Amino acid sequence: MHGIFITGTNTGVGKTAVAAGLAWALRKRKIDVGVMKPFATANRVFSKKYRSQDTAILAKASRVNDPDCNLNPFFYSIAASPLVASELKHGAPVNIKRAVHEMKKLGIKHDFLIAEGIGGIMVPLTENECVAGFVKQAGLPVVIVTTAKLGTLNHTLLTVMACKKFELKIMGIILNKTSKKPNNIVEKKTAEVIERLTHVKVLAVIPFSQGANYASIGKVLEQDLDLDKLLSMEELEPTMSFANKEGIDI
Repeated sequence: MHGIFITGTNTGVGKTAVAAGLAWALRKRKIDVGVMKPFATANRVFSKKYRSQDTAILAKASRVNDPDCNLNPFFYSIAASPLVASELKHGAPVNIKRAVHEMKKLGIKHDFLIAEGIGGIMVPLTENECVAGFVKQAGLPVVIVTTAKLGTLNHTLLTVMACKKFELKIMGIILNKTSKKPNNIVEKKTAEVIERLTHVKVLAVIPFSQGANYASIGKVLEQDLDLDKLLSMEELEPTMSFANKEGIDI
């Protein structure tokens, strides 16, 4: 299976926007890109066609016609982790084997698959399984989405640490929702420090925009990302001048 798994350091960091933006950019290059949101929760069903708004956005950006049951096999009508939602009787418990099976079917159908996670990498899916374990079974490399707000170093380092614990391949980090013209010296240094401490390449820095959509984000990713390397799944090593091998070993 050829593709990536988009995870985040927390809920609300912009995983869906980044995943949809990347899907849009690849479609623009005539790549047959598939999308998937294996697990989703919300306080209401979004539409007759798509239970999750995130799935609807991903499908529109990638222009796929795959059924919602394949794109989003597990949906819960309450804003909670799949574990808690299923315990509150808002749906059947997650079946990891079924989710992996649905993902592999989409991976065979499309040339490249973009799967988006739910919350962070350690969100519990069942009593004994979390998102990281699912990604391990699916065999996809990870792209981490984070933001430049206060606390991001802690959240990003913990996410990288969890990915390494589960032996997941990290393709890189995307810094989302930054200021268009950062005048805060801390924000200016965030990307540098993240790359130096994690030894993971910062793939792109996406400025916050009130009217941002997947197309505008896709245009930023077109400029910042080496899409050819991403598609070939080549290892993306830190290349910024400040990257070094003396950072914290996490």
